[in-house]
Amino acid sequence: MPASRPLTITYKNDDQWFAQVGPQLRATFDEDSLRFDNEIGKGDFYRVNIDHGLRVRRVSVMFRKPVVFKRKITHDPGYYVLASNLSEQFLATTTGETLFNLGYGTENGIYFSSPQLTASYSFEPDIQYHLIFIVMSYGRIHDFISRQPESQRPMLLSFVNADKPMYHVECLDTYSLNLLKEMDQQMHGGRTNNLLIHARCLELCFHVLQRMEERKARTHRPATIHPADVIKMNEIRHSLLNDYQSPCPPVHVAAQRALMSPSKFKTLFRQMFGHSYYQFYKNVRMHKARELLMARQMNVSEVGYMLGYNNISKFTKAFKDAFAVTPGSVMSLTPSPNPPPGV
Repeated sequence: MPASRPLTITYKNDDQWFAQVGPQLRATFDEDSLRFDNEIGKGDFYRVNIDHGLRVRRVSVMFRKPVVFKRKITHDPGYYVLASNLSEQFLATTTGETLFNLGYGTENGIYFSSPQLTASYSFEPDIQYHLIFIVMSYGRIHDFISRQPESQRPMLLSFVNADKPMYHVECLDTYSLNLLKEMDQQMHGGRTNNLLIHARCLELCFHVLQRMEERKARTHRPATIHPADVIKMNEIRHSLLNDYQSPCPPVHVAAQRALMSPSKFKTLFRQMFGHSYYQFYKNVRMHKARELLMARQMNVSEVGYMLGYNNISKFTKAFKDAFAVTPGSVMSLTPSPNPPPGV
């Protein structure tokens, strides 16, 4: 039986995004949200206009048929997009003539694109997708770059040259992933912390631009990773994310599990995930600690002991090294959770 023909949703990244997409999905929508539950699928889109020329869209959707979102070229001068896929399943993404898999379990966890390029996102049926899009106007991103050190501006401006449109993909490292999670938690109708979304959005944009600058400064591009090695490395990564309470397996043990030498393992791990093996593990534990402390369901000692720290002063030092604040101050500055119904 031939596969069903995908439904194609066309749009431009401009101020009327919901008005363009809503009728094609037969959705109800207003200025901030878009919802649908019909034969096409079920979805909940939410938008926050956090500053002039800067907005964030949260997309949670499961389609009942193949659906392709096609972004048209935008001029005068258009909006730049920073897209990330927080789903377990990757999202087939095309920009220009290039096809790649967008997802936090792949090399391509976060995607930056000029408005002068077309793009398409291919959603498979019966899969729950969860995405965050940061959309920035030409003026807003230039203002952002103008605030960076003068020595960095020429290279950063080359990324937003309308005469030379470009795209860039990076692995979604632990730092970026946790920034996105913090924004995601605030993306709902009853949000109370618009300032946090704004701060984390700018922090993420700076981090991605910084990594783009570092990659462009390299004299050579890293070698393409074999698909079988990608699968093995992602298995290792998922085990570190899930077993953060356990001691970190030594490099040689992880390398044996990935069926490669320790030197190759260390090189590929850093290439795919942006950190050394041990630094990634440390980041996972510290970000999990911050997440638990911000939830205010465990105190500092309980979180430290859960992560295997018998000496709380060592936990406090490790936490302060990671975030420049003590774990106790995170709890004192975090309001008690009061999420809106249904979130």
